[in-house]
Amino acid sequence: MSGALQNVDKISFCIDTLAIKNGRKLGRIRPNTDGYYEMPLAVLGTVTDNRTYYEVEDFVEQLTTPTSYINKCLTTGSLYGEYTHPQVYMLPQEQQLPRLMDVDMKYASHHIKQIRTGEKLETGGRILYGLIKPHGPYGETLKSNLDDPCMNTSFSLRSIAHSRQEGQITRRKIKYLVTFDYVGIGGYNEASKRYAPAVESIDLVLNASTQPVTTAAIEHLSDTELNEIFGAKIVTIGTTRTTYTVKDQTLRDGAGNKRSIYTNLFNSKL
Repeated sequence: MSGALQNVDKISFCIDTLAIKNGRKLGRIRPNTDGYYEMPLAVLGTVTDNRTYYEVEDFVEQLTTPTSYINKCLTTGSLYGEYTHPQVYMLPQEQQLPRLMDVDMKYASHHIKQIRTGEKLETGGRILYGLIKPHGPYGETLKSNLDDPCMNTSFSLRSIAHSRQEGQITRRKIKYLVTFDYVGIGGYNEASKRYAPAVESIDLVLNASTQPVTTAAIEHLSDTELNEIFGAKIVTIGTTRTTYTVKDQTLRDGAGNKRSIYTNLFNSKL
């Protein structure tokens, strides 16, 4: 062990959040008119930063099969996620798996309305997007994170999976996909707020006598980078005419709903 640090009065350093990383700008994300934010949840067909690969066929089957748990929750409007993953390691062994498979509404932070596949990346993977609405006891915590231009936001999938090792890569077949939780950091670089059009996956593994669990995250694109969103070199500005009224210093449309000029123009698909 090294000795005591000397002359600490001469030490000075500063660490700050990068505004731009890998060409992606960190910023706030805007919800749609129903209050849902579109965020990257995971990336299909790529290896996570911690060298884990989820078999695409099983992943897609869990999401699209009408008899699967997550598909039933999605189609009935009943898919929720928690603030951080359940702390299963703190529970007796017989309670770990049931807790992992359950969304405890005491820790809920969001509702998930929709999950869809997005654009194909240069790496060959495809981003998985979700419409996320802050909800529950930790909903305001999530909303403040999404709205803050200096904070990144990540989600991580929670599932039961079979694992096998292939060299330095852990391959996982998802057997039961539970939900996507709001976490501090995820495993996919592209699954974070920097890549959202509107955060990676980290692995949660139970003890050796049970099945391992996975996580994923998402990212948000800056609302000022329309050329990046559409992959265009030239952006043509469309024009539309809409009447707004100002009430109590709040911009509203004809129906009295709060609206932004950007959202109105973007949704008009000009």
